[in-house]
Amino acid sequence: MKAKNLKQEIKNILTSIGDNFGKDSREYQDAEYYLDILETVYHYNYNNGKDLLNELNKLLNKLSDRVPELAPERFSQHYPDVSKMIKYLEEWLTD
Repeated sequence: MKAKNLKQEIKNILTSIGDNFGKDSREYQDAEYYLDILETVYHYNYNNGKDLLNELNKLLNKLSDRVPELAPERFSQHYPDVSKMIKYLEEWLTD
């Protein structure tokens, strides 16, 4: 799988979280970890990662109070390639 702006969008998400919570925060570390693994799962089509995907979705929802562009209704507008990756993984990863 290839998404032209995926790496840049992931960087932008982490920058937003870092600006709001700090790079040393648990929120930043968790998001960086989940996105790194999910990007690898996406690129190499591994058949695992559903739990991490669920954790990322929960974390993004929680963080959306302070980072509005992470809210589900805004996320795909701000991060279309990351949104595409998440939708792909939701569809194709097994439970």
